[in-house]
Amino acid sequence: MKKILATTMAAAVGLGTVTSIDLTQASAATSQATKVSGTYVTTATKNVYYRAASKKVGTVSKSKKIKLTHKRTVNGKTWYKISYNGGKRGWIVGANIKRLTVSSASTYKKTFVTKKAKNYYNLAGGHNKRLGTLASGKKITTSYYRTVNGAGWVKVNGYGWTPKSNLKSYVSQTSNSSSYDKLTSYGAQFLGVPYVWGGSTPNGFDCSGFTSYVYKKVLGKTIPRTSAAQYTASKKISKSQLKKGDLVFFNTSGGGVSHVSIYAGNNKLLHAAGNSVKYSNLYDGYWDKRIVGYGTFR
Repeated sequence: MKKILATTMAAAVGLGTVTSIDLTQASAATSQATKVSGTYVTTATKNVYYRAASKKVGTVSKSKKIKLTHKRTVNGKTWYKISYNGGKRGWIVGANIKRLTVSSASTYKKTFVTKKAKNYYNLAGGHNKRLGTLASGKKITTSYYRTVNGAGWVKVNGYGWTPKSNLKSYVSQTSNSSSYDKLTSYGAQFLGVPYVWGGSTPNGFDCSGFTSYVYKKVLGKTIPRTSAAQYTASKKISKSQLKKGDLVFFNTSGGGVSHVSIYAGNNKLLHAAGNSVKYSNLYDGYWDKRIVGYGTFR
């Protein structure tokens, strides 16, 4: 602590006075720069400065990769010296950045369909170079999988890396038809199970309880609980388009759709009707006169 004693003579009155002036200066709130390391990604656009808390010289966009080289504190704020955009250097405030963690790539050979249009990159992670955009509904195959900051990325053959969250499993028409064929073979094990109004378990089924149960068990698909709601939710098809596993809807009460059956092929119905789960002939003189329409959930 420094003090300066200044003595001033007041000539006008002839008195001698001594004034003590304290010129103590608080130490600057700036730490020395220390070396650090690590690769990070910006989570917001960041201003870049020539030195910590000095002149602005540029910006780094959101989702860009940066490398930290030094750290210091200025007036309570943490600043980092960074390398970015292919070798540029500068200082940023240490907020809105997160460490980049990338897992090892593992073999991942699968077929998917894109949920919506999405960018793909030369490497995993949106901070890398964008190569193009995959169209919505595009069928693609993958070769590798890895995580970037916990999020899954896949390498798309012939393109690049894209987020796995934008992909859904591809189901071929052949395998889809095969699965629907299994609806009747699975449902047939319940032949003779009692018809129970409101029933939706192997202890007893009503018509829509039976169809919804079988669809869930075989296809993993949840369809509405009542016959009328199933008819509304289904894709309407013609008799000529009807395939094994599709649904046939009937008006047995005079008030609209009130019954549903699984089409078993060869004009046969598999359904909970009368006293139990059974097969019926679609053209037996009763059911064919009460057809409302045909629906599918393919």
